Amino acid sequence: MEITYRIIQPAEYNVFYELINQDDSWWAFSPSLGQLSAADWNAYCGNENVLCLGCFVDNAPAGLLQGTAFSNTSRAMRIAVIAFREYAKIAPVMMRGAADWVFASIDCACMFGEIPSTNRHVMNLLQKTGFEKQGSIPELYWSDAKQKFVNATIVVCTPESLRKAKSDADLDI
Repeated sequence: MEITYRIIQPAEYNVFYELINQDDSWWAFSPSLGQLSAADWNAYCGNENVLCLGCFVDNAPAGLLQGTAFSNTSRAMRIAVIAFREYAKIAPVMMRGAADWVFASIDCACMFGEIPSTNRHVMNLLQKTGFEKQGSIPELYWSDAKQKFVNATIVVCTPESLRKAKSDADLDI
């Protein structure tokens, strides 16, 4: 099994859009964006300030890390991530590889995100990747399932926390 990473090209935007729809995973991928139309998705992915890093397993799309700089004067990147269901079992490995790619390829001091408190699967994935809980934001996201606003947990990954997560993963083998 070969896992590779590359910036996805405009001709591939719809492939990833359809995979997110197929998995019905907009709520997990990016609750702040919500479900986008194909045109809005293509426009978002094509924005020069958005990193769309595809993860491929044996050349098949397996996941996506999207990132935007926090500001023009910041080295922090706000991210959204997804591992498609078929690849869920190797999601931590894929995410650690994507984080490695970001830190090696971009002048990035940290990645961060806000995860709905109800999304335990993504929280578990991110913690295995080196993201650490930093705090919470009360009632940040609407939950259709709960029919109420839910808190979000702020998570941050640095090169150091990624190295620790990789070391911990090596011990689990």
